[in-house]
Amino acid sequence: MNDTTYLLDESLSKLTEIRNIQNEMADETSWNSASQQHRQEREGLLRQSERAATSYMSLGVETVHMLRYLTSDEQIIEPFVSSIIVERLALMLDFNLAALVGPRCTELKVKNPEKYRFNPKTLLNELMDIYLHLAHRPEFVLSVAKDARSYRKEHFIKSCEILLRNGLKRPEETAKIEEFVRLVDKAITTENEEEEELGEIPDDFLGMKFKNDPLMYTLMEDPVILPTSRITMDRSTIRSHLLSDQRDPINRMPLTIDMVVDDVELKNKIEKWKHDRKSGVTPMEM
Repeated sequence: MNDTTYLLDESLSKLTEIRNIQNEMADETSWNSASQQHRQEREGLLRQSERAATSYMSLGVETVHMLRYLTSDEQIIEPFVSSIIVERLALMLDFNLAALVGPRCTELKVKNPEKYRFNPKTLLNELMDIYLHLAHRPEFVLSVAKDARSYRKEHFIKSCEILLRNGLKRPEETAKIEEFVRLVDKAITTENEEEEELGEIPDDFLGMKFKNDPLMYTLMEDPVILPTSRITMDRSTIRSHLLSDQRDPINRMPLTIDMVVDDVELKNKIEKWKHDRKSGVTPMEM
């Protein structure tokens, strides 16, 4: 998941650079009036960006193709909906879907995109296939619903329109995508209602999340203590972090998941607080 996110992010960033330089060169009056040094520097950057975009895009597309193939098999789909993978997968898909059909998608419109192995419609189609392969799994629906940064219902609506118009998806397939979006929106509504029901969360019950920018804190479900920094965070958060970095995120000391310590006392307090809040017990009554 990290590789896919990095490769596609880098390739799409390079395409934006290419588009900017191509537009600059297309303005002949302004381009010809620039100094020779400036033109040479921009031409050099263009060649560099073109090489990088081609390399990153080739690898990124192959990785997406592999994910599409793997998630199509029910017998090997389980790892992709495990707690340590499914949120990262949802984030990766939502982020790249936003890049392809979101407000800034016009920044990717370069001349001769095939030169850079960039076929946006094919890439969009394969991303949608991955969504379809996982759409029936509640874990995936919930993970997409939690992605406040990139998930937008409008992105799926636009994707369906593009894929139908170009004959890449059948009406029954886009109907499944629409049903998936309905389930995601329902999960978002349920989550918001639960947050309102719980009210203000005590600071001691909040754990940091690394997937958000800026850094955010959410209610912990399974708090654990990191052995060297003594920081408490949710097990799912540190487990996800350790997939790409085998060090304590606070003090950078070596860390593996078997080294963390269950914070049983805090977990019991959180569960009691949630039960009391849902039962209508106010903090004053506690």
